[in-house]
Parts: sequence; C-alpha cells; structure tokens
Amino acid sequence: MPKRSTPFQAIVRLVRQHFAQPGATVTESKLLRDSVLGVQREVDIVIEGEFDGEPMVVSVEVIEHGRKATLPWVQEMLQKHRNLPTNRLLLVSKSGFSATALAAVDREAGRVQALQPEMITVDGRPVIKSLFIDTINYSATGCNVQVFFEGDDRAVVPGQPDTDIYEADGTLLGPLAYLVHEAIHMDLVASRLSVMAHLHEERDQVVAFSCRLAMPQLGYYLRRLETGQLHRIEALEIWGDFAFAQTEVPLALTQLGERLYGAAEASLVGRPTVWVGTTDQATQSTTISWQTTDVQGPPQRPAPFRPIHFPRLIELDASSLDGQETSLPTGDGSSEVRPAAVGPAGAARKQRTRWRSMMPDRTGRLFCCGDKRWMT
Repeated sequence: MPKRSTPFQAIVRLVRQHFAQPGATVTESKLLRDSVLGVQREVDIVIEGEFDGEPMVVSVEVIEHGRKATLPWVQEMLQKHRNLPTNRLLLVSKSGFSATALAAVDREAGRVQALQPEMITVDGRPVIKSLFIDTINYSATGCNVQVFFEGDDRAVVPGQPDTDIYEADGTLLGPLAYLVHEAIHMDLVASRLSVMAHLHEERDQVVAFSCRLAMPQLGYYLRRLETGQLHRIEALEIWGDFAFAQTEVPLALTQLGERLYGAAEASLVGRPTVWVGTTDQATQSTTISWQTTDVQGPPQRPAPFRPIHFPRLIELDASSLDGQETSLPTGDGSSEVRPAAVGPAGAARKQRTRWRSMMPDRTGRLFCCGDKRWMT
C-alpha cells in the first residue's frame, strides 16, 4: 500500500529537502519505534542528520484542516513523540493554531515549534512566480538517406522503413526505421527541437518537423541492389509529425518559518502534482522539485536513452546538427515539410502508414523554463 500523504504534506517535505544540510536525509511517512509500547509509529516527515557530531532527529507532523489546529491535536502529537527518538518536533498547520494550542507549544521550552505557511503579498495580492512546462511529442513519418556514391559524389536515396542498414563488412544491423527512431530519440535532437519549438513565434501552430542529421563518421551503409556495393551514409533527412504544448505552473511565494519558497499544485502528464521552488541567494540558482500525490506513487525516472541497434549514434554531438537544415513548419503553410513520398496523395498517405507501423511509440519530452532568479 502506498504511504499516506497529502499535497500540503508533500510541499512541506520538498521545502525541508531543499533546505536540508549536506548529509541530512528527509523521509516522508517514516516509521519510528515507540520505546515504551515497542511498536512502530508513522511520522509525517523525518529529518535525520548530525549536529555537533551527535545524531539528530527532527520530526515534522502536518495537519491540513480548514480550521486552526486545536489543543487536543497538539497534545496528541506531544504525547506521541515523548516515546519516539525525536530531538526536535515541528508542528505545521496549514490554517494556523488556536491560542490554547500555541500555549501548549510554548510550554515545551523550545523543543517544539508551531509553524504556519504565510503567503507573501504585495498590495493585497499574492506574489506569483511562474514556471512553464514545455511538452513536445513527435514521430518520424519519412526519411531520405544521403550516401557517398562515386568518389566525392553523393546520392539521395528515398528511404523505406524496411531498407536494410549494414556495417562496412556487410553485417546486417537492422532496418532504416530503427535507425531513424533511435536517431530522433538522441538528446541532442530532442533538445534542439525543444528549444526551437519554445522560441518559435507560432509554436502552438507547429504540426511537423524536419531535420538533417550528419553521420559520415559512424560507418553505417546502404547496399545498392543492382551492384551489391555498400555505400556509406553521410546524413539522414528525417521528417514527421510534431506537437507542442505549454503548461503554466503558478508558484505562490510563501514563507514557512524562516524558509522562503514558491509552491503550486498542478498536473503533470495528467497526474496531480505539487511543485516547490527555492532560490539560493548566494549563487542565484533556483531549484525546482515536484512530487505526484496520487495513489500510483512516484513515477520512475526514465533511464538515459541509449541506442540498441545502432549504438554508435551516441558518438554524435551538436556538430551533427549545426549548420544542418532543421525546421518546425506550422499548420498555416508558412513553411513546408519535405513530403513523405513523391507521387499521388494516396501514395504519400500509404508511405506514412508504413513508417508509423514500424516505428515505436511517439517520442514525448518534458522541458521546464522560467526566470532563473524568480525567488528574489
């Protein structure tokens, strides 16, 4: 069963994580042993580290009710932690505390602290710092292959998804569809397309992409059927479908104790998510973290993409795209994408269907952007 959490508790955990000292660990919904009862008790957030060479446990209990935290809840928390290995207890209430609850905290001689988040306002309005999440989805629907022909001559071969690709010694590596798929998955291609889409004046209207990826140094070959001779591939000209979407995450500037942060609740790929941002004033660097809050648990971070059938693609760098033609045509016909096939429209549609049938799932990428110093 997934550990229990709430959006507010997740925000508090991320804030404490951002401000944790080096070597400290911050764990949500951790079990601590009750020394009297001999049972495990769940604590909302536990921060563990060292202070002056001694182990230190800071426990955080969070309540998210629509009214102020009352004396009975504070007393319950105080009693709970008397038998737990808690050196310091932080009680965090989203709606604040009653006067009697604060009085009970004051009697703990500084061992316990009551905290309520306070939203920063200017002229009565909350201060909002926006984070923008760019999502791009694209898939190849066609390709031309430029090969070295005779001497310094080049030839452009219309690519078919089932065209075979070879090593220099004639070893079969796989079909062109796999080479194209792995090529457009490379980070250098995804990053180039994402930046171009973000900067595009009509990015919401972008419907296609095309790019030329130079790879003469990789030593991949096409075989000419008439002669059986292998010809080294100089470049791939790839085109296909493209879609761009941008979501704004409005982070409200908030203070919890002495800690300043921005927080918001917004979806990520359709899942409820909390977002937290903090800025290190000394380095002027901003850290953004997010956590899903549904019962599915946290999504697994995907492993860095590595080509399987054509592993030498990892040798490509930005120079493989620099100076090459890369475009993001819009739906208004302001620029054209290379046609998937030369001939009647029906033949072009059939060619696109062949490519799609051999290509894996659409490529989807997420990218964040915002003011680097938005927490100042």
